[in-house]
Order: sequence, then structure tokens, then C-alpha cells
Amino acid sequence: MVWIGAKYLFASAFSYRIPYFSSSYALSAPAPSPSTIKLAIVATAINRTGNVDKGNLLFEQLKVANTTTELPEKMVLFKAFMKRLKQKRKGKEEKITTPWGTLIESFESTFGIREYILYNGPLTIYIETPQDTAKELVHILKNIQYFGTSDSICTCLESKFSEPNVASCIKPVKEQEELTSGTVFLLSDFTEKATFASVNPFSDKKMKKDEIVLKPYIFPIQVEKKDKNCTVYRRL
Repeated sequence: MVWIGAKYLFASAFSYRIPYFSSSYALSAPAPSPSTIKLAIVATAINRTGNVDKGNLLFEQLKVANTTTELPEKMVLFKAFMKRLKQKRKGKEEKITTPWGTLIESFESTFGIREYILYNGPLTIYIETPQDTAKELVHILKNIQYFGTSDSICTCLESKFSEPNVASCIKPVKEQEELTSGTVFLLSDFTEKATFASVNPFSDKKMKKDEIVLKPYIFPIQVEKKDKNCTVYRRL
């Protein structure tokens, strides 16, 4: 097994909703979860090659792979009050008449709060992979253009064989571990039972509870400034 590191620069503010928060009030973690990173790799491989079977094989190889991230020196998380479209419940759809004929109105206008992130520098992602897929993964990581939602647009500055600096990276909190410094956030990852069909958006199969696990991660950051709608973090 070898470690690969890829450094990304984000074009604008973006968000990674913390598990269990609703879409109407979505607080964000300061970095993408392991599951988000792996799905970005698989999606990029399929988009670049057009080979769905390749994505399936890659998912099986990486679904329980170790990942970590190294945060930039400073980051800002702020809450935005925004207008959004919400899908209506089944049976609540309405028919509307337009110049183009009768259409089904499946969405309604509503409001919500979403927390967004701004970095003052690049984010570095590390993933451990088998030696025989390492070179291919270096190339795939270079081509990733977003993580999670498509508004988290980014560009890869470099991708290479590189081991993470444990002191400056996030890490899972072990049971009965005594926390001395840092901030804890809940992130999601896949289990051995996860399948490609359950994460494929074109599949009818839904993700089961035993296919994904939620883990507390400690981020080596501390609050520098904070008010009602904004928090500034600095890396320790």
C-alpha cells in the first residue's frame, strides 16, 4: 500500500453538509468526508473514460481505503440565508398551464440556511491505495474538478506519491481517547458492505444503514474569531 497526496485550490465558497443536518439548516464540516473523496474519484474516472465497469472496480478497491486531509492555514465558515427549490411530497404535485402545454409542477419555493467554507490556501487530500492502482489514481486525482456538490469547484495543483504529515492532518477519534486540542466534526465513510450499485445515482438500489458509517474526526484547528453567523478557524 502507498499514499498519494493531491493539492486542490477552490474557486469559491462551498459546503459539505454534516450528517443528520437537514437541507433547510445545513451546517458544514471544514473538509470533505472520506466518502465524498472516494465518490469524487470514482465519478471522475467514469466521466473521463466512459467506462462504468472501471468505476465499479475502483470503488471496490477504495471503499475502505484510509484517507485524510491537510487543511490550509486559515478558513472561514459562514451561514447564508438563501432561497431554494424544494421537491414537493408525492401526491402534492400540481398541474400548470403554459404556452408549451400542461406541465407538472414538482417543486416549491422555500428558504433555508446553509453554511459555506472559504479557504485562504490549498487543501491537500491523501488516500492510501494498492501499489498496482497507484499510478492510475495519481492521474485521476489530477482531473477532479469538484467534491460533493458541483458548486465546490476546484483545480488540482499537483498529485504525487506523498505520505501525510500526521500532526497537521485530520484523524479519526479513537474510543476512550483523551482529546487535548482541536475541534471534532462528524464525517461519513463506507463499510465493507457498501456496493457500487448503492452509490450509483442511475441505480434503483438505495444505500443501506450498514453500508455507511459515521465517525468523529478531530481537526487540528482552533477558533480565532466567532460571531452569530461566521467562524474563523486557524490551523494549530
